[in-house]
Amino acid sequence: MQPVRRMITLCQSSQCQHMLKLKYKHGIKSPSIQHRLYCTAWEYKYRKSALFAKRQRKVNQENIPVELDIDIEERLKVKGQLLSELSSRNIHDIDIDQLERDYKKLKELEKRELELEEQKQECTKKVAILFQAKRENVESSDDIEKELKNVVDIGRQTKKQIKDLFPEVTSTAERVALTSLNLPNRLHENTPLSEDRVEDNLDIDTDKSESMSHIEIGELFDLIKFSNIGNRAFYFKDSLSLLEQALTNYFCERSRHDGYTQLTCPEFFKPLIVEGCGIESDQVLKLKERPENPSDDYLAGVSIMSFIAYVAKSRINLTNEPMKYFSSGRSYTPESENHSLGLFNATQSTKVNTFSMCRDWETCDNLLQTEKNDLWNIYKQFNIPCRIVTISSPSLHRSEEMRVEIQFWAKSLQKYLKISSVSMVTDYISRRLMIRHYKGTLPVYMVHCEALDVTRLIAILMEYGAIQQDTYSFPQLEFLDKYWIHPK
Repeated sequence: MQPVRRMITLCQSSQCQHMLKLKYKHGIKSPSIQHRLYCTAWEYKYRKSALFAKRQRKVNQENIPVELDIDIEERLKVKGQLLSELSSRNIHDIDIDQLERDYKKLKELEKRELELEEQKQECTKKVAILFQAKRENVESSDDIEKELKNVVDIGRQTKKQIKDLFPEVTSTAERVALTSLNLPNRLHENTPLSEDRVEDNLDIDTDKSESMSHIEIGELFDLIKFSNIGNRAFYFKDSLSLLEQALTNYFCERSRHDGYTQLTCPEFFKPLIVEGCGIESDQVLKLKERPENPSDDYLAGVSIMSFIAYVAKSRINLTNEPMKYFSSGRSYTPESENHSLGLFNATQSTKVNTFSMCRDWETCDNLLQTEKNDLWNIYKQFNIPCRIVTISSPSLHRSEEMRVEIQFWAKSLQKYLKISSVSMVTDYISRRLMIRHYKGTLPVYMVHCEALDVTRLIAILMEYGAIQQDTYSFPQLEFLDKYWIHPK
């Protein structure tokens, strides 16, 4: 008996870098079953879209990731507005004219395919009737046989036409779907097209004098422990850790008081959720791939993806609308080249986010205005220079129709930084991830709010404290007394 020999080699696929253990026996070599599983997942990684699956001739509904409902027909009806919105967002890589031609072609092909399918079904019915007639009418069987042969020939030709048409239908549908998925959300009528618009301004410290940075204050008074690998890794100590808890608890209690239900949501996400939220993959922290898990995994923590992962591919009961949720915890962002900003540019931070769902655009717009006003009333209590700004279209994410930010003045940087934001995403995400009303097929409208970036706010508050000789005192925040044990 010939022995079984094993050899380590590299997979010959141009898109696969797995090391294979090939078994040789009687001149036969074959990769392991485990590698075939790897290759399947690897090919999935290289698909153009996690949301779109090519239609198969034999469809298994369980294998389809999502059923896309992109309102491309409605958007092409106002082609001029669509072109204007793309231009204002600085998106120039989408050919709307080609999309329009492909969409018209797709409609024609689908119509032709439907006609052929109906013709095929009609032939099937006629064949059944003729077989029945042949059994019952022996004398006229020759005529029936001739007609039966004619119908069968037509049926075969029809099936061949359907088979030949199928590749063109699928390739056209793929072009339309992939282009449509890259389209951004509509723009709100109040979204500025070129420059951010300041809605309100609380300019308390008019001279905006410089101060020590929060990094220097933290090291001088032993409030922050920065890791040896740089300012990206840090630990709050003593009073700062208590302040972090106080701010988090304050905003969480305010959310409960306003009718929000607390959720503990997922922190890890698949490409389906990331792409469904209209977020570019390089804007989310990607985990290092492992041989036992070759598919993409993303770590974002508390974010809009947390809530979407909870409601994706679901029917939502909006009888007592709107439905409102909030979540608090760690949030993660990809590393940036600029590490000198300390907590202003931390890869890990603590955040409080809210998420609302409703039935229509008007309710969605009202939710944005309500949350914006509530947050502005909260942040004015800090008595620190801040402003509320409506962000211009070039700076919006693809899923956003409108975004409003609350920004605080950072003394050490001499510029405003975002602390909170409210985004109106309407039905953009729900159409892509099959989020529908409990009774009906209409998509759900959404508002996402980053109510508080705790880490960044603490860094700003530190720079407004008072330094006297060898002591440091924080700004007076009386409304936090219930939640915060003040340092002496």
